[in-house]
Amino acid sequence: MITIEQGHLGLIMEAGYIYIGMSRFKEARKVFDGLSVLAPASELPLISLGNVFFCEGKFQLAIKEYNKALKMNPESDFAHAYLGEVLFFMKKKEEAIKELKKAKEIAPKGKAAIFADSLLAAIKNGFTPAMVAGVTDKE
Repeated sequence: MITIEQGHLGLIMEAGYIYIGMSRFKEARKVFDGLSVLAPASELPLISLGNVFFCEGKFQLAIKEYNKALKMNPESDFAHAYLGEVLFFMKKKEEAIKELKKAKEIAPKGKAAIFADSLLAAIKNGFTPAMVAGVTDKE
């Protein structure tokens, strides 16, 4: 098995997110698939792969990856937060709120909690997925 330093994994993760930002989803998926092999005990590559699918509008595939991550680590605040996000975009508001609150409960002062708080505030203020141009489940 190949061992790779945590800092290098982070750098590779950043490359994957740069691909997402450039809408080069195929390349991003390859990066995160590769990271899954290099870091098989980490749920982070699975969450990142879910994020790629979310950005592509492939919500069911995103959910599948987030659930894999949660099976690996049920206390993953990021997996719960991003699962909440995709559920909200699928118009499953109550399920989404449950996942977002779970993310906050796991790590109340973490980055996932900040994200969850933002989305919960948006929901409370009447934001809906329909307000985002071009958002549809492509599956």
